[in-house]
Amino acid sequence: MGRLRDAEQMVPGESVQQLITENTTLKRRLQLVTQEHRSFQERLEGAHSNLRFSDKRIADLEAQLLEQQGTAVGRFKRPN
Repeated sequence: MGRLRDAEQMVPGESVQQLITENTTLKRRLQLVTQEHRSFQERLEGAHSNLRFSDKRIADLEAQLLEQQGTAVGRFKRPN
């Protein structure tokens, strides 16, 4: 596809039927590509959501770890 046709080489009745068939085929391909695009968009949005959840979970775990380390260090400090 994507190339120009030499309309003069086609038989008039045949060229119309060829163009109709090709147009129908291209419409089907467009529908499939559009469906694939939607599917990929949904998957990408899901991946972004998972990533945001994971980032928040990691930040929460890091905060817990820092709190635990701070508590542990406080227990072992000598009083002045």
